Amino acid sequence: MQIPPVTIHFSSRVKWLAVILVCLFAYVLYTVVHDVAIVFFGAMVIAYIFYPVITWLAGYLRGSRMWATVIVFGVVGVLLTLAMQNFATRLALQIESFRQDLPQIMAQLEAQPVVVLGMPIDVSSEIKKALSGVVSTLPEEGPHLFVGFIEGFLHTLAFMITTFYLLLHGRRLVHQIAQLVPAVHRDEVRFVVLQVHTIMSGYIRGTLLLIPIMAVLTSISLWFLGVDYAIVIGIVSGVVEILPIVGPWSAAAFAVTMAIFQNPMPISDSVVIVAGTIGGLYLGLRMFEDYVIIPAVVGPAVHLHPILVIAAILAGAAVGGILGLFLAIPVTSVLQYLLRWLYAKLTDDPILPTAQPTKH
Repeated sequence: MQIPPVTIHFSSRVKWLAVILVCLFAYVLYTVVHDVAIVFFGAMVIAYIFYPVITWLAGYLRGSRMWATVIVFGVVGVLLTLAMQNFATRLALQIESFRQDLPQIMAQLEAQPVVVLGMPIDVSSEIKKALSGVVSTLPEEGPHLFVGFIEGFLHTLAFMITTFYLLLHGRRLVHQIAQLVPAVHRDEVRFVVLQVHTIMSGYIRGTLLLIPIMAVLTSISLWFLGVDYAIVIGIVSGVVEILPIVGPWSAAAFAVTMAIFQNPMPISDSVVIVAGTIGGLYLGLRMFEDYVIIPAVVGPAVHLHPILVIAAILAGAAVGGILGLFLAIPVTSVLQYLLRWLYAKLTDDPILPTAQPTKH
């Protein structure tokens, strides 16, 4: 079939109108299929994190990205299975220990009710009421839980398949997108993309390293203080520590709660001393994380003003939940850099901005 000559040409106004309409359609589509979009976006993040591993491994497999991807998927699957089995065993032991201590904890709560603003609160009765409410709603929530389980399984399957193909064909997809850029602008676009990559890779890979580091440090510290369930508390603390602002406070509150409800309490018989010691421990670990670990593993590319951090966290939680909280800081840093680049374009600055820390 012979290709006819081009006869339809868009004016500048029509081109801008087409871009706006595409953006509006993408926004409407995102609002309609928000949950599905989060699944695919999460797959993109995971593929981005593991892409260098696939590239490195493919070099030892005669360039076969298929085998490299299969091997990485298999290794990650085996490691996750072993970790879950080991964690489940240890968690079951500590849960059983907690279950045995629960009657004593409830008796202690009944004998010494919590006093808030001079008013005693029967915590044990409130816990029993909450449990009774959960049990009574199970028949009604059963069908919804089943549908949610099926939906979660499908989302997980879609996540794994999408991640696999992004790892396998990611370079081809990036090349195809790059071809859409006019040749005269490709060098500048490549430089801007490299700066964005510096910000994202520095934050995401570095922050993921914080999970095992903080989990190990917290578990050892709590074990040294004689706190029961130190492994569980340490793992929870390590995971939630990656959430800015919210994570450290939540981890400290969880650890203090677990410590003061133990019988006997570690460290001292005084609730104030126990809470103060655990809180001081978490404060010290947080300072060590901020001034030693984060500069070493995250790098200087991601720095935001505290007001921007708070705004980013609220927006990220509203848009993407846990994933939004995790990506709020790097995405905001990328937007900040892109605004600097746009400002340079508007002012005809001949020097391109780089991903440098913001001075404040």
